[in-house]
Amino acid sequence: MKQLPTCAEAKAHAKYLSRSLNINLSYARDAVALRYNCHNWSELSTVFGQLSDKYMSCYGLASREEKRVFSQLLAPYIAELQNAIHPDRHVPESLIRKIAEGHISRVSGKVMSAVIRECEDFPPTTVKDIIELLEFYDEMASRVLAGHHKQIPTNNPWLEPWVFGVRFYAYYHFNGKQVTILSREWDLDIHDAYLPHSRDRVFSRPWFQDYMIGYLAYLVKQFTGLGYDGTVKICCINNYSALDYHQKKAAPYGRVGLNHLYRELLNRGGEEKWSFSQNGHKHDFGIELPFATLTSLKKGRK
Repeated sequence: MKQLPTCAEAKAHAKYLSRSLNINLSYARDAVALRYNCHNWSELSTVFGQLSDKYMSCYGLASREEKRVFSQLLAPYIAELQNAIHPDRHVPESLIRKIAEGHISRVSGKVMSAVIRECEDFPPTTVKDIIELLEFYDEMASRVLAGHHKQIPTNNPWLEPWVFGVRFYAYYHFNGKQVTILSREWDLDIHDAYLPHSRDRVFSRPWFQDYMIGYLAYLVKQFTGLGYDGTVKICCINNYSALDYHQKKAAPYGRVGLNHLYRELLNRGGEEKWSFSQNGHKHDFGIELPFATLTSLKKGRK
């Protein structure tokens, strides 16, 4: 059995989505309802705080026991974590800053359970172990920046922030303060209540395009906030590639909204481009947008 969010938790989640993704609050509430297998906010409001055995693809609420264990686990390291914050890599929403600044309530249950499990299997012995663990499970740009500062040769982590219900897989190439983001898979992992994914109607929701572009802008702003500039190229969204869109191949059944999203990326300043290897081989066709185009977006549709 899992507990559904209380009214206060659900409203806080929706408000965070609205503010972070620059979308209307009613749209944000609709997205939150889908996370808990409800058709809409009205249905979710009838079950606030209840226990449920309905299927949930991913649960983000931490139990009281998880919160207790997580807080107890990290308590001895708080002072050292505060001193370990690097302004050149730890963005305000990074996991390490949430913990160091006393905002553990904003850490998802998904991350809490993963960190607890890892510490049970491989008990940390130093604050360095804790920092590396928190950077690994970070769901924001700080995970990428930590890899960059460690000079990891292939910097291509999945970013899967539960709060947004998005999965973003990309390669990040840095040249000084310039960064090129090449995303090979970008998924909305929110699904219509009760329906099999093959018949999912979430892509037809009126907020779908603004929600997705809002996340892209949110991610880019984490880099620009630290002085970076660059481009982001989108090659595939929910298994429908930019090349398929360019060649006018039909989107999967019920996913015509993916066509609209690609069109919206182009309308907002994107360009269709191939990437080229050093020997001239072309690869990774996608729609490329400059950071500046995304950071100057106006409020989405109401």
